[in-house]
Amino acid sequence: MNIRTIQAKSILTPQKRGFLTAGERPYTHSLSWATGCGYGKLYCGAFCYAQMLPNWHFGRREGEAWGDALIVKQNAPELLEAQLARARNRREMRIFMSPVTDPYQPIERKLRLTRRCLEVFARYDDLDLLLIQTRGPAIVDDLALISAIPYAWLGMTIETDRHDLLYGPTKPQVERRLDAVKRAVACGLSAQIAVSPCLPYSDAFAERLLETGAQRIVIDTFAIGDGSRGARTANSPFGALANYDWRDDEIAISLYHQLSAYHDGVAWSGAGFAGIPGRQQLH
Repeated sequence: MNIRTIQAKSILTPQKRGFLTAGERPYTHSLSWATGCGYGKLYCGAFCYAQMLPNWHFGRREGEAWGDALIVKQNAPELLEAQLARARNRREMRIFMSPVTDPYQPIERKLRLTRRCLEVFARYDDLDLLLIQTRGPAIVDDLALISAIPYAWLGMTIETDRHDLLYGPTKPQVERRLDAVKRAVACGLSAQIAVSPCLPYSDAFAERLLETGAQRIVIDTFAIGDGSRGARTANSPFGALANYDWRDDEIAISLYHQLSAYHDGVAWSGAGFAGIPGRQQLH
């Protein structure tokens, strides 16, 4: 993978419309410290909607495919400090980290940009919400730091527990993610599992999700969650790879009902992601 660094001009992107504003508690900003993703050549890269977005198409070099390059905003922590310091509405800020670049992709253990951003957040105790959305179990490295941020939530993506799918996670990946959620909850952190997008799963999947102790579980589908009613997914490599009808929401709906019978914190798609109570709603 080609790693390039840039000096960005801003790190918090205001959210005015779209998926992150679809619920009753919308996000005000997103934070991504890179363009591209180190997971781009893995199974999830086949259906990742971020490869269709303008920031990748305009940021990549000619001939670079999704997963070939990572464009790192090396001054992200400094920008975050500056933007939070001058913000007049911090009590209203709800930040999604991150919708287009996994904050715990493999290179994070070398760059530590996510950790440095979390250290900035830990110096401010008056924001409403920070959701750290990842599929990377390396987040366990920072559980103590995240615990120092009173408005932080862990968001862990677990699309399925099946490891026999050509386009699914391996068994060790599934186990590490489930364990990361359990460890976060044991540390007193708020945790949300995102079954996003929902892939075919085993009969025990619902029970395994419930056993983590996560306070919320959000179910999402390809057709709803890619922000284009399935058009982005249809144009992705996954559209040709999948050997089941990914446009059929029935497997996701079934999981939603299974979980809802035992858990009050089950939510659906965009409204679910943008439905986490912040500090201002809890007090």
